[in-house]
Amino acid sequence: MLIIGNGQMAKVFQKNCNLNNVVIFASGVSDSSCNDLKEFKREENLLLQVLNQNKDKRFVYFSSCALSAVDYKLNEYYWHKQNMENLIKENSNNYYIFRLPQVFGNLTRHKTLVNFFYTSIINGKKFNVYDKAYRYVVEINDVKRFVEIFLLFSGERNIIIDFANPFRYKVLDIVKILEVLLNKKAKYDLIYKEDGYILKFKEMNSFLEKFSIDFEFGESYLYNKLRKRVLYNE
Repeated sequence: MLIIGNGQMAKVFQKNCNLNNVVIFASGVSDSSCNDLKEFKREENLLLQVLNQNKDKRFVYFSSCALSAVDYKLNEYYWHKQNMENLIKENSNNYYIFRLPQVFGNLTRHKTLVNFFYTSIINGKKFNVYDKAYRYVVEINDVKRFVEIFLLFSGERNIIIDFANPFRYKVLDIVKILEVLLNKKAKYDLIYKEDGYILKFKEMNSFLEKFSIDFEFGESYLYNKLRKRVLYNE
């Protein structure tokens, strides 16, 4: 197995992962607010290089669930992700594109949503929260588990699939969960703005049901996963 990248996603696949003849491309732009064309071009060049050098391997790429949403306004980051997906389709005949929502893992300083809220609350920094914003989430170890199981058992290739906890959280409720776990009040301004999309996860649900796989998804998923991260540093 070849792992491209050195961030959290790459590191989680380095631990006890025995997938054969697979490239895990985990070196993409992860900040959905990024509009840096240099960063986009860096990922594009690396992606094409890795694809061209590993045509005989199964290729795994992590994209965004937002691309599966109907009528969701895409910013430059999401258009970049769409472009990367298209390049993979054009340059690989054995690809697996996993579209992910907000991914959280180790609660270190990071621009991803959950980590941003966590570090802001810990450090007493004020931030903005959209009143009518909603997000799907998934824990990084569950991403690894799903990818492993899917590649081992699905029998499919050249596929794009959404993977997330199907419960859609109000962003303000994510903040409130962290407040409870940290026993600390967050400092934020509530801005009245809508931002969100709705997904059905048909393919994911069918696969999980077919192989009787349980990720304990539901409304309590985020609290339970974050509790382990906050209290036990898992």
